[in-house]
Amino acid sequence: MNSPPDLIVDRLSVAYRDQWVLQEISLTVPSGRVMAVIGPSGCGKSTFLRTVNRLVDRMPGVHLKGQIHVGSVEAIGDDVDLVGLRRMVGMVFQQPNPFPFSVFDNVAYGPRLEGVKNSSRLRAVVEHSLKQASLWDEVRGKLRRPASSLSGGQQQRLCIARALAVSPQVLLMDEPTAALDPSSTAKIEELILALKGEYTIILVTHNLQQAARVSDLIAFFRDGRLIEVGSTRDVFTAPKREETEEFLTGRYE
Repeated sequence: MNSPPDLIVDRLSVAYRDQWVLQEISLTVPSGRVMAVIGPSGCGKSTFLRTVNRLVDRMPGVHLKGQIHVGSVEAIGDDVDLVGLRRMVGMVFQQPNPFPFSVFDNVAYGPRLEGVKNSSRLRAVVEHSLKQASLWDEVRGKLRRPASSLSGGQQQRLCIARALAVSPQVLLMDEPTAALDPSSTAKIEELILALKGEYTIILVTHNLQQAARVSDLIAFFRDGRLIEVGSTRDVFTAPKREETEEFLTGRYE
C-alpha cells in the first residue's frame, strides 16, 4: 500500500450565511498520523471535519474560503470531483449508521458502486475490510443477517469497514465512540491505533483521555478559531496558550 497523503489546511474559513463559524484555520496532518481535534461544544470541530470532504457546503448559504490539500488534490473548488474526493476521504459519524441491508451488503455497497461485480472479488473485499475493522471474527457466520442485528459497537465498526472498503487514504472520525459503552469504545480506540500508518486520520473527540491515548497531534479549537496545534505530548504537558490550559484543566467549558 502506498503511503497515505499529508492533509494540509491553509486559511480555511467557513460561513453560514453571514456568520463565520470557522476562521483562518491552518494546520497540517502528516502522512499516517492521527490528529485529535478538541474543544468546547459549538467551537467548529464537526464543521471542520465535514468541510474536509465537502459535506458542509452542499447546504444553501454556506461559503468557503481557503484551501485544503489532500496530497496533490485540492479539495476546495468548483471543479473538484466530489465522488473521487469522498472515495479518497472516508468519514465515520457519531451515531452508527448502517444501511438497511445485510452485513455483507453494507460493506459491499461502495465497491459495487465502483463497478465490482465479481462475487469472489466482492467477498475478498468484504472479508479484508471487516478484518481491518476488527469485526470479521464476530460476524463471519452472520454476513447475511441484517446489520441492525449487530450491537452498537459492532455497527460502528461495520461503518468503519464500509468506509475502508473503497480504499480511502484519509479517515475522518466524528466522535465515533460517543454513543458506545466503555468496552466498545476500547475496541474502536484499538482499531484507530491499528489503522494509524496506513491512513491519515482526523478524530474529533470530547474525550480528552481518548485524545491522549490514540493521537499523535492535537488541534484545539475555540469559537471557530484554531488556538493551538502541536504534538499530543506537548499540548497536554506544556500548552503554549492560556486558553488551551484552561480547557485542559476544566477551567473553561
